[in-house]
Amino acid sequence: MAIIKIKNPAIDLDAAEIPNLPASKITSGTFADARIADLSATKLTGSISDARLPANALNSNVDLTNLSASNLTSGTIPTARITALPAGVGGKVLQVVSASDETQRATTSTSYVTASNTLSVSITPSATSSKIYIVGHTTIHNSIDNKSVYLTVLKDGSQISGVATSGFANYYSRSGYDYHSNAFTFLDSPNSTSSLTYQVYIKVDSGSTGAINSNTTTGTITVMEIAG
Repeated sequence: MAIIKIKNPAIDLDAAEIPNLPASKITSGTFADARIADLSATKLTGSISDARLPANALNSNVDLTNLSASNLTSGTIPTARITALPAGVGGKVLQVVSASDETQRATTSTSYVTASNTLSVSITPSATSSKIYIVGHTTIHNSIDNKSVYLTVLKDGSQISGVATSGFANYYSRSGYDYHSNAFTFLDSPNSTSSLTYQVYIKVDSGSTGAINSNTTTGTITVMEIAG
């Protein structure tokens, strides 16, 4: 069948008249932005060179609905573009903040106080669905026989939902100045993307003195943001 070459630019051919246009034939000019959105890949038998696409085409008109992850071979996806994690991907550690204190901190207060300790960390969750995992350790004691010292962690100076009023430790001293090593963990669900401060607080029974980081041992507190 003879091939008829049409050189008249006034003749307008629609897609039905060019069912399978080889991309190699597109050797000059560029596609208008408005045409890129409606361009059917089934009409092309090759690939279109970058020079034939408008400069902003890849930014404004490409539909990535069916993009295969195998084609993402470099670069990163901005956090702002990730609105949710796929099912089964939760539980990832997103950030970790830690603090330590080697100074013995004592108090005679019967209400929870910081005792000027530096076992304090601040963290800003990246999503309201995130959990905050709290891990800590310190040595505590009470200076008076048959008295208790209590240890807890407060969030922004307030009780964490789900934590008992006696906190994470209630050590009863049978003989003054016996030291007790104490570790604690808790998973908080703050439902917040604001900065949160977690700090160790202590209190004692009336008439006694209690302390953390006893005998100048090192106390620590670590918080981790866990993806929801």
